[in-house]
Amino acid sequence: MPSVIDVTLILVLVAIAVGLVPLLFQLRRTAQGLDAFLLSTRKDLSQIAEDVHASRLRMDHLAVSLQASLDEVSAFAEMMGEVGRTLKEFHARFHNTIDSASRNLGGIIGGISAALAFFKRKQTPHEPE
Repeated sequence: MPSVIDVTLILVLVAIAVGLVPLLFQLRRTAQGLDAFLLSTRKDLSQIAEDVHASRLRMDHLAVSLQASLDEVSAFAEMMGEVGRTLKEFHARFHNTIDSASRNLGGIIGGISAALAFFKRKQTPHEPE
């Protein structure tokens, strides 16, 4: 009996070994495929990292250019604001000058009218009542 158990045990071990050998070969092929995949992924990720870095550098350059342009536009807008403010002040002074001149001219014309009326009245004889 012990020999039957020994033979059965040997047969089971042989069957397991025969089943394990292809499984081990398949595991080895899978590990090699995984290694190749990881190497190609590493290369791809390295290229992606370089592309992202280059894009970031271009974006930084664009941001600097945009900042310079906005600074120029801001300086131009500030200058135009100053020009507008100056024109407004000039307009207000001119308007006040025209108003003052027209009032003065009106006063002078009114004064001349009054003087002429006064002299005209003195030259006309009084009518009896």
